[in-house]
Amino acid sequence: MTAAGTILGQIVASTSGRDAGHVYVVVGIVPPNFLLLADGRGRRIANPKKKNVRHVKRVQPVVTHLADKFASGAKVTDEDLRQALATIGSPDKQ
Repeated sequence: MTAAGTILGQIVASTSGRDAGHVYVVVGIVPPNFLLLADGRGRRIANPKKKNVRHVKRVQPVVTHLADKFASGAKVTDEDLRQALATIGSPDKQ
């Protein structure tokens, strides 16, 4: 997986680090190798986690309504992220 092949609004899971197994939504891309990730709970959209692209894996295709919001420049809220993760049955619900 490369940062260039990643789309905002995509759901990924961390594969290494103390957050291994945690599910996030991609909220930003820092070329060439980093993604900004948030889940709307522990990692809010205002303070996303910077993670190397090699340390995450795609869990599901892009969440369409989130990708549309990112593309149009509309504000994406933490609630939007929580709802997107809830629809896939995220094991990280707390």
